[in-house]
Amino acid sequence: MTKLLVEASVLEQDRPSGVNYLTDGLVTELEKQQNDTFSVGYFWLNFLGRKALRNKNTIAAAMRGNLQQIQTIPQRLYAKLVYYQVAPPLPVRKADWLLYPNFYLWPTFGRSKKAVIIHDLCYLRYPEYVEDKNRAFLARVATSSIKKADLVLVDSEFIADEVIELTDTPREKVHILGVPVDVDEFDPAKDLGRNRLAKRYGITKPYILTFGTLEPRKNLTTLVEAYCALAPEIRNTYSLVLAGKWGWKIDNLRKLVEQKQAEGYDIIATGYVDHDDRTTFYRNASFYAITTHYEGFGMPLLEALHCGIPTVAVDIPVLREVGDNACLWSKKTTKDVTSKLTQLITDKALSAKLSALGPTQSANFSWEKTAKELIERLHA
Repeated sequence: MTKLLVEASVLEQDRPSGVNYLTDGLVTELEKQQNDTFSVGYFWLNFLGRKALRNKNTIAAAMRGNLQQIQTIPQRLYAKLVYYQVAPPLPVRKADWLLYPNFYLWPTFGRSKKAVIIHDLCYLRYPEYVEDKNRAFLARVATSSIKKADLVLVDSEFIADEVIELTDTPREKVHILGVPVDVDEFDPAKDLGRNRLAKRYGITKPYILTFGTLEPRKNLTTLVEAYCALAPEIRNTYSLVLAGKWGWKIDNLRKLVEQKQAEGYDIIATGYVDHDDRTTFYRNASFYAITTHYEGFGMPLLEALHCGIPTVAVDIPVLREVGDNACLWSKKTTKDVTSKLTQLITDKALSAKLSALGPTQSANFSWEKTAKELIERLHA
């Protein structure tokens, strides 16, 4: 029997993030794969038991006695102790493997093997794009975790290469997960309709969508400027929707958006999107655009393809890995993004072709395949 315990704090976030969705999808499938040779449990720092469980997997685990809540220290304080390398080991229950889904692992008593998921190395490759406090934490703690872990899990072949190159990690220590779409989450039946978007977010016209936290590495100034350079008849037909909360180092983007809005361009920055509205945003979009400088995988791109949205994507290796032939590929320049958006919007045959290819490309990624391959690796 191989017993896996998952550090569950990311599953209990009040406002779910991309890492939350990935972790939830992975553990949901790992739960399904439990048998006489493999089991899943959870542990997390929940100081004095103050926080109520919210995730379906941890709730079910608690009911069967398979969730350990360590109540002696707040996680925020413990993370600082880890940063300064003075954190005491945690008394985590005995297991064959401990899985840490969010870049860093905690010191623990016992001899359990440890696996850590590294979603990207932006903090090493493009530190200028990362929030200052987070960059400092990751530079020390995530890099140390990679070296200490028995197994480093990554979202893509691209990040596997990054980890090997930038941290001198042996290839045999790295395992690629792949990150499928949660098919149930994007069921068309969960589309709450265009009226929902109009009432809650002010979206009243057909729109070009991009989804995710608004932050420097997303290269959204290029997308905004490319949209504004579209022919008037296209701009008058389609809004540009930046769906996601405002992140860090975004003063220049905010000023640009406000300036263009004042000039009459129909650009909508929604702020944080409620979980229940994600499917509605995707299912009602006319087109999708992703102009990012750097990604660990590019989950919003795969979600757009799954929903059959004709998409323009910048041509970087990790997005090629995700999108293959189901996207119209662009250079990172404003001029080329404008050109490709124009081509996609005006060429109805091309738009229909990409719309059909998207779900097929998305189906190449499977949680069942990902979970089974990971379990096989843990058994080895």
